[in-house]
Amino acid sequence: MTEVKIEKNIPIPRMGRGKFGRYAEEMNVGDSILFIDDDTGFKTKYADGMCQSVIRALKSSGKDGSKRRMNNDRPKHWRVWRTK
Repeated sequence: MTEVKIEKNIPIPRMGRGKFGRYAEEMNVGDSILFIDDDTGFKTKYADGMCQSVIRALKSSGKDGSKRRMNNDRPKHWRVWRTK
């Protein structure tokens, strides 16, 4: 069995902003992002979930967002805007 050493005073690195955190930082009020579902397999809720992730990233940086399903049947289009 390998020997395990306990190390002390090692700082915890910060977590990255991730893809949506970068989008949230770059968006200005009134900017929007369009997400499109391809309606296959597990991706039928893809666009809605991605919009929700962008809104969470906006809120975590003190901004606000809004999402809407665009008027179409297939494929589903969702759009998220930065509102504040």
